[in-house]
Amino acid sequence: MSVEVAARPVLRVLGPVRIESASGAFEPGARREQAVLALLAAEARPMSRARLAAMLWPDADEVDARARMRRLLHALSHHVGQDALVIDRQTVALARDLCDATDLASLRGALAQGLYRANDETSDESLAALERAAQLAAAEFAEGLALYECDELSAWLERQRESLRQARAQALAQLVVRLEGAGQHERALHHAQELVALDPLNEAAQRQLIRLYATVGQPHAALQQFERCRQLLHDELGVDPEAATRQLADEIRANTATSIDNPPAPVAVQFTHSGDTHLAYQVLGSGPLDILFISGFVSNLEQAWEPGGPANFFRALARDFRLILYDRRGVGLSDRTVDPADTSVSSADALSVLDAAGSRRALVFAVSEGGPIAIRLAVEHPERVAGLALWATLARGTAAPDYPWALTAEQFERWLNALVAQWGRPAAIETFAPDQASDPLLRRWWARMLRLGSSPRCMQAVLRTLALSDVRTLLPQVRVSTLVMHRTGDRAVRVDAGRHVATAIPGAQWLELPGTAHWWWLGDTAPILEAIKDFAKRL
Repeated sequence: MSVEVAARPVLRVLGPVRIESASGAFEPGARREQAVLALLAAEARPMSRARLAAMLWPDADEVDARARMRRLLHALSHHVGQDALVIDRQTVALARDLCDATDLASLRGALAQGLYRANDETSDESLAALERAAQLAAAEFAEGLALYECDELSAWLERQRESLRQARAQALAQLVVRLEGAGQHERALHHAQELVALDPLNEAAQRQLIRLYATVGQPHAALQQFERCRQLLHDELGVDPEAATRQLADEIRANTATSIDNPPAPVAVQFTHSGDTHLAYQVLGSGPLDILFISGFVSNLEQAWEPGGPANFFRALARDFRLILYDRRGVGLSDRTVDPADTSVSSADALSVLDAAGSRRALVFAVSEGGPIAIRLAVEHPERVAGLALWATLARGTAAPDYPWALTAEQFERWLNALVAQWGRPAAIETFAPDQASDPLLRRWWARMLRLGSSPRCMQAVLRTLALSDVRTLLPQVRVSTLVMHRTGDRAVRVDAGRHVATAIPGAQWLELPGTAHWWWLGDTAPILEAIKDFAKRL
């Protein structure tokens, strides 16, 4: 005879404050309930009820504050369970098992296991602990909680959040040092990218990232990173890079023929036509499988290769595949038509590019607004599509009563008008790349992409047509192997839209990655490239 032991509840304060148990999750709606749970989890000891009352109601007199505290504790005990809190006349604390099961306690344990070791400690156990710590500390402490009327509590919250940022920086810095020392350069590069994104003005971290790019065979990316660092230090601090940073960049230039001053030969642009519309395309690489790339709403085949853009990502794909790129009608080097191009027309255009490139069957890698085009192509011409790899895409351009994961028609029109009003500048970059939006190289690249990618009038026509797209009825008809990828914090296309696509396509593989960048070539790209390679092996 076996006895089932109920799983103990877990209090999470990294991210939104909530308690998770076998019966589900509870998120306190009251700000002060959240604050009490956050305080007790962080302090991990009994706290004075009088002290808590003074922090939560600083403008109330002592009697009133204590009365409010009693009512709050009564409501909180009702919501989270009598056994979750230990309350007496003077103090309140979390029950020991709940206190030990907070995600903050898990973070402290991971830091103790991984951080307080020698710098040459590279056991799997210590490295995994550091990676766990960095992952946990990436969340915001008590996310969304703000009590601006409580000065002492607000200051305490900010200290906790800053402490969390420092803990993540420590974990990432140690990971980079230890992994680089152990020769695990690709893994070290991933964490160096995270560390620089966390603190772009940390020149030592910038130097590590530049060196790792060069070490893994990406000297062009290394010198691009040096230029980003140089521009950022100039713009933010009014200083030049340190001598060690400049010397590193000089050594990389001297040791490689691929540098900013001597870029790779440009990829030839060719033209074909679909009906009366001319389409520009490029082919690079000679791998055994073709990949047709379908872009989002704007592209330009020449600007794509400029520093700041997806050039390194494309070159990485071209090392293993034969990569076919093209500008859709209305954008880039293709004809600037303003005629409506729904997914049927756009699918026919993609087929014309495949024909012109001599591709009989290709893996279609489509991003954002390119996803619906790829889905229609796979349904209407499955013999030409080896598989679908979809990134940050959605099935319908605007929201509907049964599709809440997009902007409403009114919201979309406001967004479009704001985009056009900022055309030629880095418009909406905070939406597409929140963590990298201040990068001067990326800002220049995006502003130039908009100028070269289309005109305001033409882009209004293109985007209004995309807003009308709706391929939901096609999703169950997809019969080719499908991989759907999305970043959890994507602000341009909500992750729920990606989950919907993955759920509706029979047998689709879902890959949800951390991060906020909508643009696939930013942030940690290694998992995306590996996922595409692994997916291709199964086709």
